[in-house]
Amino acid sequence: MATLEKIRNKSVLLFVIIIVALLAFILGDFLTSGRTYFGHPTTVAKAGGVSVEYQDYQNRLAQAGEQLRNQGRDYSNDVLTQNVIQGLLTEQLLKKEYGELGITVTDKELTEAMTGATPHPAAQQMIYYLAQQLQLPDASGVTVFDAMQNPAKYGLRPEVSEELRRIWAAQEQDLENTMLNQKFMSLVTGLYTYNKLDAKSYYDDNATTRHIAYVNKDVAGISDDDIDFSDADVKALWNQEKANYRLDEETREIDYIYVAIEPSQADRIEGQQAVENAIIALNETPGTEGVASDTRFIVSTANAPLSQVTDQRLRTFLTENEKGTAKLINRDNDTYTLAKILDVTTGIDSINISVLRAVAGVDLDSLAGVINGGATFASLSDGVTMQGQDSIWTPLEGIGLDAKTKEALENATVGRAFVLTDTIQGQPAGAVYKVNRRKAPVNFYDVATIEFTVDPSQQTLTDLATALRTYVSNNSSAGEFAENATEAGYSILTDQVSASSTGIGNARDSRRFVKWAMDAKKGQVSPMMQDDKQSYLIAVAVKDIYDDYLPYTSPAIKTRLTAQARNGKKADKLMADYAGKANDLEGYAKLMGAEVSEGNVNITSPTLLSIGINESALQGAIASAEKGKLVGPVKGNRGVLVFEVREINTDNRPFNEAEYGNRFNTTFGLNRRQSPLPLLLGKDAVDNRSLNFVQAVGE
Repeated sequence: MATLEKIRNKSVLLFVIIIVALLAFILGDFLTSGRTYFGHPTTVAKAGGVSVEYQDYQNRLAQAGEQLRNQGRDYSNDVLTQNVIQGLLTEQLLKKEYGELGITVTDKELTEAMTGATPHPAAQQMIYYLAQQLQLPDASGVTVFDAMQNPAKYGLRPEVSEELRRIWAAQEQDLENTMLNQKFMSLVTGLYTYNKLDAKSYYDDNATTRHIAYVNKDVAGISDDDIDFSDADVKALWNQEKANYRLDEETREIDYIYVAIEPSQADRIEGQQAVENAIIALNETPGTEGVASDTRFIVSTANAPLSQVTDQRLRTFLTENEKGTAKLINRDNDTYTLAKILDVTTGIDSINISVLRAVAGVDLDSLAGVINGGATFASLSDGVTMQGQDSIWTPLEGIGLDAKTKEALENATVGRAFVLTDTIQGQPAGAVYKVNRRKAPVNFYDVATIEFTVDPSQQTLTDLATALRTYVSNNSSAGEFAENATEAGYSILTDQVSASSTGIGNARDSRRFVKWAMDAKKGQVSPMMQDDKQSYLIAVAVKDIYDDYLPYTSPAIKTRLTAQARNGKKADKLMADYAGKANDLEGYAKLMGAEVSEGNVNITSPTLLSIGINESALQGAIASAEKGKLVGPVKGNRGVLVFEVREINTDNRPFNEAEYGNRFNTTFGLNRRQSPLPLLLGKDAVDNRSLNFVQAVGE
């Protein structure tokens, strides 16, 4: 009983402890995952008072991905997500600017842009494409719009009108956005214009060439032991350039190991044996039965004359072998290409035909009679009730012609028009054809091409994963991760990632690994991770975390800053050794152990003679020097320079303010093709929250 009493007395305390622990668990999950137990956050990114919401982001991402897939373009989904976010932010910020500036597009402007005598360039492609596809009498916005309103007038089905309305409305919306953007950019571009000083400066920089005589002394001859150099010099240089290393968002310095999942030597030997066995089986069995049971062999077939075979290796195979023969025709690393001749037949390669199609109700037999009486197809085609094409070459085999049309064209009398009728989607359809010429029969090859790629076996994948998993388990701190990699046979790669990073290094589809790095603590090492396509393994260690500036200790800049600072100290020594020690170039040449050289200098060129690139201090000194006056030594990036301007040449090009002002605008003004996002943001930074919607490793 005493024990029960004690439990009762302490029940309140136990309840409080449990509640606190539960809240800590929930809060911890919220802080690490970016989600709450009351629903997913809906904001993907924010900037400049606007936001991108999840549903809009998902819809646009799906549209962009579908468009790229339809175009047959390979793309990284990670890169696409960030492009979509930037695009949506730009649109929102532009809409905000349009409203604040009172920029609009009137109905009259939009109508003129779509149906005017000269359509807006952004609408022209759509108008010309629709006019061509619908075989309209002319390619104009007025005609396309009329076809949309009155489809029967142009022999179009009613459902075509509905599709045209959808396309037209989408084009109008896109065009309105384009015109709003053009007005905005024209307004802003006007703010980026030259004044008289800009024009004269551009003239002086570009039209003027200075011929100099000079002596250059490089720091290469100075040993590191000849200067007093320390880490403090690197830090001092970083402080001078600190503004260049400002960060807009938290950034993680990471080391990572990337292991490509590739076939092992055993896999390649097994693959080669499989190909050799397949060739034997293909030669001993009908068709492609020899590889039918092995899904690793991808079979495709085609029937074509030799003239349509573009692969030279396949052409050679077809001409040198008989029906039923199978051989290896190409090997590209781990990909083998086999071919087998399934059959050889004869057929007509191509024919020259004329064709005339008419709307329902037109007497096709009468048209054929008129044509056989001497009329041309072109003279009968009015572009409205009748559409025709005259004297076109078309393949007769291998292009999917229906059997009825193919047979009719094969057997038709050359030079005699005839009517061919059919039923398409339950509706009667017909056309008048005339075969003008036929090519002589040629061999048609029914050929199978078989692709085989040696893929990593499951054992190979297991071995690679086990090795990397063991390594990260035995090296669980960032220091150990980098220190012991070489001995274990791995290479350490470095990168910097943030919430806006599209991925890690060149690893495709690695955004969820970025998420791991952004959620991890400094010094933490990830588990072994694998991409969704099983193309690589990766392990990541968070080396450092930066909030405001990229520090001088970052490997990304440490090597460059160290070399720059060391060269600067060596150049200081050269300045101390030679400054004021001679009165002319010959004297400095003797002191420095160098020769007097000559050359032409234009301040706009990034390269200064053979001295180096981005030598702004030296180029500035040359541009401001008086003709005939000895100047120097002047300290450069990798040495010191003493020079004398001998000639100043403008090629007799007089200064014209308007000409050089316009050239200044072109070079330094706002580029209409560049993204307006930086301009719209100003000093504001993008709050990118898209990692909250990326599946974490292990989920």
